[in-house]
Amino acid sequence: MAPGPDVEAAVQSEYDGVVKKGTREAYERFIRRHPDHPLARKARAVIDGGTLR
Repeated sequence: MAPGPDVEAAVQSEYDGVVKKGTREAYERFIRRHPDHPLARKARAVIDGGTLR
């Protein structure tokens, strides 16, 4: 049986895309999709930092 998808790698890849895009909307969407993931805390910190486009 083949192993399942690597969920953590998929979430990390999605977060990397958010960082590349760099918009508040992208970070907010990520938080909505993954509210309890540790990367959501990083996304909130970025939003709270106020340096987004």
